[in-house]
Amino acid sequence: MRSPSDPAPRLATFRQSLYDRTLGRRKDTLFEILDAVLTWPGRESLVQRTRSPLFHRGWSSASDALCDGTLDEAACRQLCVVSLTDPSTSAPDPRPIWALDGTSWPRPRAVTSPERTWNHQPSSGLPDHGIMAGWDYHWLVAIPAAHQSWMLPLDVARRGPDTGTPTTLALRQLRRVVSLLPAGVRPVVTADSTYDPIELALAVQQDLEVDVLVRLNGHRLFTTQPPPPVPGARGHARWYGDPVRLWQPEDLPDPDDRTTIPDARHGTIEVAVWRQMLQRPHRNCPVTLVRVQAAHRPRSARHPAPLWLLWAGKEEPEDLGDLWRWYAHRFAIEAGFRLLKQTFGWTAIRLRQPAAADRWTWLIALAQWQLWLAREMVADARLPWERVMAPEQLTPGRVLRALGPLLAHLGSPARPVTLRGKSPGRRSGQCPGPAPRYPVQHRRAPPASITT
Repeated sequence: MRSPSDPAPRLATFRQSLYDRTLGRRKDTLFEILDAVLTWPGRESLVQRTRSPLFHRGWSSASDALCDGTLDEAACRQLCVVSLTDPSTSAPDPRPIWALDGTSWPRPRAVTSPERTWNHQPSSGLPDHGIMAGWDYHWLVAIPAAHQSWMLPLDVARRGPDTGTPTTLALRQLRRVVSLLPAGVRPVVTADSTYDPIELALAVQQDLEVDVLVRLNGHRLFTTQPPPPVPGARGHARWYGDPVRLWQPEDLPDPDDRTTIPDARHGTIEVAVWRQMLQRPHRNCPVTLVRVQAAHRPRSARHPAPLWLLWAGKEEPEDLGDLWRWYAHRFAIEAGFRLLKQTFGWTAIRLRQPAAADRWTWLIALAQWQLWLAREMVADARLPWERVMAPEQLTPGRVLRALGPLLAHLGSPARPVTLRGKSPGRRSGQCPGPAPRYPVQHRRAPPASITT
């Protein structure tokens, strides 16, 4: 492990590329906002973040930069993919594991903010779900290590009123990022039941160079392959076989293959697969059903319900246990969202325009990349009551505590502050009037010009 005084070429190169290639107008202020996020964490306002020792400009320039500055999202994706495929930052797994998920930015009282939609917002108590007005963001991230809390954003997009379904947006994100990968890299993309598994499987079957592992709702109905036609029989041959209802175990035929693996938290885990299954009306899209059955819940003797997954890819893994291990990687995204909202304060600041929220979201995503690149450059800054962690097991929160001295040592590519005098302010008698009000919009079908 290197000491904080040693040079950090990968992190320095990332910061310089971020400044030169992704930031446009107001780039100096935007870059110092990013440094302020990494050195002044917490759920504080944007103005309070400007008190960071690495923010050298006036407090009012921060909101102006987010509202009037520019950020090249395509260049951000290119920078993230280049950093992901670098040999020194590649995941130890033989297959890259990605995850798709969405989370909302609640804005229930922001009546002057356009393009707000109704989004699912989990809440405490029973029932643990609710609907709230806000902005819905969907993230495509890489999970570099198992049983850790790291997630590396590859793309983030806001789902507006005309964007379409979550699956439509996810396919657009996947195609944008996969087109930047080097030849021969085929990631495994995990997703929850928010996304349509058959639509993802059809895209994989056509031209999308990924394998998908999607969680299924327990009420889905599949069928087996149709039986061969009977010679001399009247009528059209059957298009589908016997029904397979996931919620009725007696409907399940014998699995094509199964394996049992030991697990420290769940006792044993049985993975069973049914190949060449169909779902109406897609009779030309055979998929593999995967059932994961754990012996008990972590720290509990209760018998859990089975986890149903859908696998669609070029080649099934030789070890069926990999299907469960790959999907278990995506659980790190929950810890990543907690870091975004509780530590970085992603949804704590109040921005009026959705374009400014998009720029702020990408800055937060790039902040996570800097934590990942700096993890080998800092020592463990643990609190007295926390246990000691090995250098390779440091969490994003531990790295964030020790990042300030390292960033101060590396320096900033932003230009020095230039004094320009005081602003003349508004003209005498000028009154802009109240800001326009916008109602919360219901999502509608995307126009014909929007394709996946």
